[in-house]
Amino acid sequence: MNAVWRESTSDGRARLTLLAIADHQGEMGAWPSIATLAKMVNASPRSVKRDVQYLQQIGELIVENQNAPTPGQYKTNRYWVNLPGVTHLTPLSDSGVTNQASGVTAQVIRGDTVGPQNNINLNKKHIEEQFEEFYGAYPNKQDKSKAYKAFLTAIRRASFEDIMAGVIAYRNDPRRNPDYTKFPATWLNGDSWDNAALTPEARIRSEKEREASLQYLKMQEELAKQAAPPPKCEHDKTIALCNVCVAK
Repeated sequence: MNAVWRESTSDGRARLTLLAIADHQGEMGAWPSIATLAKMVNASPRSVKRDVQYLQQIGELIVENQNAPTPGQYKTNRYWVNLPGVTHLTPLSDSGVTNQASGVTAQVIRGDTVGPQNNINLNKKHIEEQFEEFYGAYPNKQDKSKAYKAFLTAIRRASFEDIMAGVIAYRNDPRRNPDYTKFPATWLNGDSWDNAALTPEARIRSEKEREASLQYLKMQEELAKQAAPPPKCEHDKTIALCNVCVAK
Protein backbone atom coordinates (compact mmCIF):
# COMPACT_ATOMS: atom_id res chain seq x y z
CA MET A 1 0.00 0.00 0.00
CA ASN A 2 2.91 2.35 0.70
CA ALA A 3 4.20 1.72 -2.82
CA VAL A 4 0.81 2.76 -4.22
CA TRP A 5 0.90 6.01 -2.25
CA ARG A 6 4.47 6.75 -3.34
CA GLU A 7 4.66 5.48 -6.91
CA SER A 8 1.22 5.19 -8.50
CA THR A 9 0.23 7.69 -11.17
CA SER A 10 -3.44 6.73 -10.87
CA ASP A 11 -5.94 9.00 -9.17
CA GLY A 12 -9.52 9.09 -7.95
CA ARG A 13 -11.41 5.82 -7.67
CA ALA A 14 -8.74 3.94 -9.66
CA ARG A 15 -6.21 4.64 -6.92
CA LEU A 16 -8.68 3.45 -4.28
CA THR A 17 -9.15 0.24 -6.26
CA LEU A 18 -5.39 -0.27 -6.45
CA LEU A 19 -5.07 0.38 -2.71
CA ALA A 20 -7.82 -2.15 -2.02
CA ILE A 21 -5.97 -4.77 -4.06
CA ALA A 22 -2.69 -3.89 -2.37
CA ASP A 23 -4.39 -4.35 1.00
CA HIS A 24 -5.07 -7.98 0.03
CA GLN A 25 -1.73 -8.72 -1.61
CA GLY A 26 0.68 -11.19 -0.04
CA GLU A 27 3.43 -13.48 -1.26
CA MET A 28 0.98 -15.24 -3.58
CA GLY A 29 -0.69 -12.14 -4.91
CA ALA A 30 -4.22 -10.94 -4.21
CA TRP A 31 -7.52 -12.47 -5.27
CA PRO A 32 -10.41 -10.42 -3.85
CA SER A 33 -13.64 -10.69 -5.77
CA ILE A 34 -14.96 -7.75 -7.77
CA ALA A 35 -17.85 -7.54 -5.30
CA THR A 36 -15.40 -7.23 -2.41
CA LEU A 37 -13.43 -4.49 -4.16
CA ALA A 38 -16.65 -2.65 -5.06
CA LYS A 39 -17.70 -2.68 -1.42
CA MET A 40 -14.30 -1.43 -0.27
CA VAL A 41 -14.21 1.54 -2.66
CA ASN A 42 -17.96 2.22 -2.42
CA ALA A 43 -18.58 1.86 -6.15
CA SER A 44 -20.44 -0.41 -8.54
CA PRO A 45 -18.80 -3.65 -9.76
CA ARG A 46 -18.90 -2.28 -13.30
CA SER A 47 -16.93 0.79 -12.22
CA VAL A 48 -14.34 -1.36 -10.48
CA LYS A 49 -13.90 -3.47 -13.62
CA ARG A 50 -13.20 -0.28 -15.57
CA ASP A 51 -10.64 0.76 -12.98
CA VAL A 52 -8.92 -2.63 -13.20
CA GLN A 53 -8.78 -2.31 -16.98
CA TYR A 54 -7.29 1.18 -16.71
CA LEU A 55 -4.69 0.08 -14.13
CA GLN A 56 -3.64 -2.69 -16.49
CA GLN A 57 -3.34 -0.21 -19.36
CA ILE A 58 -0.97 2.04 -17.42
CA GLY A 59 1.06 -0.97 -16.28
CA GLU A 60 0.42 -0.70 -12.54
CA LEU A 61 -1.57 -3.91 -12.20
CA ILE A 62 -1.06 -7.45 -13.48
CA VAL A 63 -4.16 -9.61 -13.78
CA GLU A 64 -4.18 -13.40 -14.07
CA ASN A 65 -7.69 -14.24 -15.20
CA GLN A 66 -9.42 -16.75 -12.91
CA ASN A 67 -6.09 -17.93 -11.51
CA ALA A 68 -6.64 -17.51 -7.78
CA PRO A 69 -4.82 -20.27 -5.83
CA THR A 70 -8.04 -21.56 -4.29
CA PRO A 71 -9.87 -24.88 -4.62
CA GLY A 72 -13.04 -25.15 -6.61
CA GLN A 73 -14.10 -24.63 -10.20
CA TYR A 74 -15.07 -20.96 -9.99
CA LYS A 75 -12.04 -18.83 -9.18
CA THR A 76 -11.52 -15.11 -8.97
CA ASN A 77 -8.76 -13.27 -10.78
CA ARG A 78 -5.37 -13.04 -9.17
CA TYR A 79 -3.84 -9.56 -9.02
CA TRP A 80 -0.30 -8.26 -8.59
CA VAL A 81 0.47 -4.63 -7.88
CA ASN A 82 3.21 -3.77 -10.39
CA LEU A 83 5.11 -0.81 -8.92
CA PRO A 84 8.72 -0.10 -7.95
CA GLY A 85 9.43 -1.36 -4.45
CA VAL A 86 6.88 -4.19 -4.59
CA THR A 87 8.69 -7.52 -4.27
CA HIS A 88 7.05 -10.82 -5.19
CA LEU A 89 8.67 -13.48 -3.04
CA THR A 90 7.36 -16.35 -5.14
CA PRO A 91 7.25 -16.76 -8.93
CA LEU A 92 3.97 -15.96 -10.64
CA SER A 93 2.74 -19.24 -12.07
CA ASP A 94 1.61 -19.32 -15.68
CA SER A 95 2.20 -15.59 -16.10
CA GLY A 96 5.84 -15.34 -17.20
CA VAL A 97 6.50 -12.90 -14.38
CA THR A 98 9.62 -13.52 -12.30
CA ASN A 99 11.44 -11.81 -9.50
CA GLN A 100 14.15 -9.29 -10.29
CA ALA A 101 17.32 -8.65 -8.31
CA SER A 102 16.13 -5.08 -7.88
CA GLY A 103 13.01 -6.25 -6.13
CA VAL A 104 10.79 -4.97 -8.93
CA THR A 105 8.46 -7.34 -10.67
CA ALA A 106 8.74 -7.72 -14.43
CA GLN A 107 5.80 -8.36 -16.72
CA VAL A 108 5.55 -10.32 -19.95
CA ILE A 109 4.04 -8.56 -22.95
CA ARG A 110 3.72 -10.52 -26.18
CA GLY A 111 6.39 -12.95 -25.05
CA ASP A 112 9.05 -10.35 -24.14
CA THR A 113 10.12 -9.66 -20.57
CA VAL A 114 10.27 -5.96 -19.75
CA GLY A 115 10.60 -4.01 -16.53
CA PRO A 116 7.63 -2.18 -15.02
CA GLN A 117 8.80 1.25 -16.13
CA ASN A 118 9.14 0.04 -19.73
CA ASN A 119 5.73 -1.56 -19.43
CA ILE A 120 4.21 1.74 -18.28
CA ASN A 121 5.83 3.50 -21.24
CA LEU A 122 4.49 0.87 -23.65
CA ASN A 123 0.98 1.25 -22.30
CA LYS A 124 1.21 5.04 -22.39
CA LYS A 125 2.31 4.86 -26.02
CA HIS A 126 -0.60 2.52 -26.77
CA ILE A 127 -3.10 4.92 -25.18
CA GLU A 128 -1.58 7.82 -27.10
CA GLU A 129 -1.98 5.87 -30.33
CA GLN A 130 -5.61 5.16 -29.45
CA PHE A 131 -6.19 8.84 -28.76
CA GLU A 132 -4.68 9.85 -32.10
CA GLU A 133 -7.02 7.43 -33.85
CA PHE A 134 -9.97 8.87 -31.92
CA TYR A 135 -8.93 12.47 -32.60
CA GLY A 136 -8.36 11.77 -36.27
CA ALA A 137 -11.88 10.38 -36.62
CA TYR A 138 -13.61 13.09 -34.58
CA PRO A 139 -15.42 15.67 -36.76
CA ASN A 140 -14.47 18.76 -34.70
CA LYS A 141 -10.77 19.03 -33.93
CA GLN A 142 -10.60 21.61 -31.15
CA ASP A 143 -8.63 21.83 -27.87
CA LYS A 144 -6.52 18.74 -28.42
CA SER A 145 -4.87 18.89 -24.98
CA LYS A 146 -8.24 19.01 -23.22
CA ALA A 147 -9.47 16.21 -25.45
CA TYR A 148 -6.50 14.05 -24.44
CA LYS A 149 -7.17 14.58 -20.72
CA ALA A 150 -10.83 13.72 -21.24
CA PHE A 151 -9.83 10.64 -23.23
CA LEU A 152 -7.63 9.36 -20.38
CA THR A 153 -10.62 9.32 -18.04
CA ALA A 154 -13.11 8.13 -20.67
CA ILE A 155 -11.03 5.06 -21.45
CA ARG A 156 -11.59 3.98 -17.83
CA ARG A 157 -15.36 4.06 -18.30
CA ALA A 158 -15.68 2.39 -21.68
CA SER A 159 -13.73 0.25 -24.11
CA PHE A 160 -11.86 1.88 -26.97
CA GLU A 161 -14.05 -0.01 -29.42
CA ASP A 162 -17.24 1.47 -27.93
CA ILE A 163 -15.77 4.98 -28.00
CA MET A 164 -14.73 4.65 -31.65
CA ALA A 165 -18.11 3.20 -32.63
CA GLY A 166 -19.74 6.22 -31.02
CA VAL A 167 -17.39 8.64 -32.80
CA ILE A 168 -18.10 7.13 -36.19
CA ALA A 169 -21.84 7.18 -35.58
CA TYR A 170 -21.67 10.82 -34.44
CA ARG A 171 -19.51 11.84 -37.38
CA ASN A 172 -21.83 10.19 -39.90
CA ASP A 173 -25.09 11.29 -38.28
CA PRO A 174 -26.98 13.26 -40.99
CA ARG A 175 -28.72 15.31 -38.30
CA ARG A 176 -25.45 16.63 -36.86
CA ASN A 177 -25.01 20.33 -37.56
CA PRO A 178 -21.31 21.07 -38.28
CA ASP A 179 -21.72 24.50 -36.70
CA TYR A 180 -22.90 22.95 -33.43
CA THR A 181 -20.68 19.88 -33.27
CA LYS A 182 -19.45 19.29 -29.72
CA PHE A 183 -15.84 19.80 -28.80
CA PRO A 184 -14.16 16.39 -28.38
CA ALA A 185 -13.60 16.91 -24.63
CA THR A 186 -17.28 17.76 -24.16
CA TRP A 187 -18.30 14.70 -26.17
CA LEU A 188 -16.05 12.43 -24.10
CA ASN A 189 -16.98 13.88 -20.71
CA GLY A 190 -20.65 13.34 -21.52
CA ASP A 191 -20.20 9.62 -22.33
CA SER A 192 -21.71 10.48 -25.70
CA TRP A 193 -20.59 7.19 -27.24
CA ASP A 194 -23.63 5.67 -25.51
CA ASN A 195 -25.87 7.64 -27.89
CA ALA A 196 -24.73 5.40 -30.73
CA ALA A 197 -26.26 2.42 -28.94
CA LEU A 198 -29.78 3.72 -29.49
CA THR A 199 -31.73 1.88 -32.15
CA PRO A 200 -33.64 3.99 -34.69
CA GLU A 201 -36.89 3.13 -32.89
CA ALA A 202 -35.45 4.13 -29.52
CA ARG A 203 -34.06 7.33 -30.99
CA ILE A 204 -37.45 8.27 -32.46
CA ARG A 205 -39.14 7.50 -29.14
CA SER A 206 -36.59 9.60 -27.29
CA GLU A 207 -37.12 12.53 -29.65
CA LYS A 208 -40.91 12.26 -29.26
CA GLU A 209 -40.58 12.25 -25.48
CA ARG A 210 -38.33 15.31 -25.63
CA GLU A 211 -40.78 17.11 -27.92
CA ALA A 212 -43.67 16.27 -25.60
CA SER A 213 -41.72 17.64 -22.63
CA LEU A 214 -40.96 20.87 -24.47
CA GLN A 215 -44.62 21.28 -25.41
CA TYR A 216 -45.69 20.71 -21.82
CA LEU A 217 -43.24 23.33 -20.54
CA LYS A 218 -44.42 25.79 -23.17
CA MET A 219 -48.04 25.16 -22.18
CA GLN A 220 -47.21 25.79 -18.53
CA GLU A 221 -45.52 29.06 -19.44
CA GLU A 222 -48.60 30.19 -21.40
CA LEU A 223 -50.89 29.31 -18.48
CA ALA A 224 -48.66 31.27 -16.14
CA LYS A 225 -48.86 34.32 -18.42
CA GLN A 226 -52.66 34.06 -18.62
CA ALA A 227 -53.14 33.64 -14.88
CA ALA A 228 -54.67 36.68 -13.15
CA PRO A 229 -52.25 38.56 -10.88
CA PRO A 230 -52.89 38.27 -7.13
CA PRO A 231 -55.18 40.99 -5.71
CA LYS A 232 -53.60 44.06 -4.14
CA CYS A 233 -54.64 45.91 -1.01
CA GLU A 234 -55.25 49.64 -0.53
CA HIS A 235 -51.52 50.08 0.00
CA ASP A 236 -50.86 48.83 -3.53
CA LYS A 237 -49.20 45.66 -2.30
CA THR A 238 -50.09 42.03 -2.53
CA ILE A 239 -52.29 41.36 0.49
CA ALA A 240 -50.19 38.46 1.71
CA LEU A 241 -47.05 40.64 1.60
CA CYS A 242 -48.46 43.76 3.19
CA ASN A 243 -47.41 44.00 6.84
CA VAL A 244 -50.17 46.51 7.63
CA CYS A 245 -52.95 44.33 6.25
CA VAL A 246 -51.54 41.16 7.77
CA ALA A 247 -51.39 42.85 11.20
CA LYS A 248 -55.10 43.77 11.12
